[in-house]
Amino acid sequence: MLKTSNQMSKPAVNESMSLVAVLKGILAAYIITIPAFMLFALILANTDYSQKLITPAVVITTIISVLTAGSISTRGLKNKGWLNGSIVGFLYMLILYLSSSLIYRNFVIDKYVVTMVVIGILTGAIGGIIGINIKKSTKYKHAGI
Repeated sequence: MLKTSNQMSKPAVNESMSLVAVLKGILAAYIITIPAFMLFALILANTDYSQKLITPAVVITTIISVLTAGSISTRGLKNKGWLNGSIVGFLYMLILYLSSSLIYRNFVIDKYVVTMVVIGILTGAIGGIIGINIKKSTKYKHAGI
């Protein structure tokens, strides 16, 4: 079937990551992170759970948040989801590190910080791969696109 000139002039799926997509992904990540941290802090303050639960809770929340951010920020892309997701994961971790360092006045880069940045980058890459491979919504399937 021949394409009409109107169909040819439509831009293909965005090939590069836009600032809006990055911001949308990071915003989604913090929409998950902040309430999760607040809920966990409330649980820790009102129960006698061990302080040892803090690190696993932070890591799990970070993984879920960065997976979501990577996925959301790369949905409209056709390729390089791993790279774009990694960038989003790195930026998420950078913002989290800088904000916590300002609050606690502790700008130290130790093995914990490096580990969390690596987790953020790798998880963002996985989220980016997932975001690219998510099928379009059903309205596109019914339209034959």
